[in-house]
Amino acid sequence: MADDLAVLQGRWNVAALEMNGAALPAAAFAQASVELNGDNFTSLGMGAVYTGTISLGAFEGRKTITMTFSAGPEGGRANHGIYEITPEGWRFCLNMTGGAAPAAFETAQGDGCALQSFVRA
Repeated sequence: MADDLAVLQGRWNVAALEMNGAALPAAAFAQASVELNGDNFTSLGMGAVYTGTISLGAFEGRKTITMTFSAGPEGGRANHGIYEITPEGWRFCLNMTGGAAPAAFETAQGDGCALQSFVRA
């Protein structure tokens, strides 16, 4: 997972965002980005500044991500998800309720999950 963390370094713009089974309009995340520096992240443009750390792993053949938030509305919470690096960038599906990581790259009404895709800034 160290190789993946190295690939993810730098600034990424949000290219698509789906929450609870609904795609958000591009205007909702037009200025949104996340920057990774080591295992630290800063997320901007989503109505607040979020900071924290990420850890990457693997479980049952899936690449996993845990985002532990130190500041922002999610401060003090660890959210679990899955991720993949794609030719276009990368994406994750994160359980925003602090529960178990989703099993697939999809969301459904009321599941508390966010599916985000990123492209290099």
